[in-house]
Amino acid sequence: MARPIAKDYDEKRQLILDRAAQLFASEGFDRASVSRVAKACAISKANIYHYYPSKDEILFDILDKYLRALRDRIVGMDLAGLAPQEQFRQTVVEILLAYQGADNEHRLQASGIKHLPAAQQAILVGYQRDLVWHMSALVAAVAPDVFADDRAKLRAATMSVFGMLNWFYMWNSGADQTAREDYADVVFQISLNGFSGL
Repeated sequence: MARPIAKDYDEKRQLILDRAAQLFASEGFDRASVSRVAKACAISKANIYHYYPSKDEILFDILDKYLRALRDRIVGMDLAGLAPQEQFRQTVVEILLAYQGADNEHRLQASGIKHLPAAQQAILVGYQRDLVWHMSALVAAVAPDVFADDRAKLRAATMSVFGMLNWFYMWNSGADQTAREDYADVVFQISLNGFSGL
């Protein structure tokens, strides 16, 4: 007879993901054992395996949930009727707001994907690629004359925007919504007008 699903199954699974993300981000995926994850969750190692068959599956679930939700939130924004510059500005703001509270997951996407099997890597990289394509289209629309015939320049500009956004958590991870919106405006002004725009 199959073991019944506990009433708190989803909550316990999310606890495992949250604590494992913190542990993997702080100690490194290689050094953080399933035993350490269990201890951080105050449950037994055997109980961890009831939810996840391996440490790799925990890592994949953390990154899959995070990157899929991020991709859906950003790509799914309703930007209809807005001028290209406003579409770009609102997207920059939304990305920074989406990063709030996800420092561990954000750090793991940079260091953890390489530890997963190729098929799982492809799924996660696909989410990242969707975000890059989306941002690239917004950047190109803001300055069509600049990027019309230079895909390499467009990619460099797009990745530079992500570079400014992605490192925010490292030096200002506790920033509230107002601080994130203020920084989004800095990124927006630098992207459109260079430092003189500030």
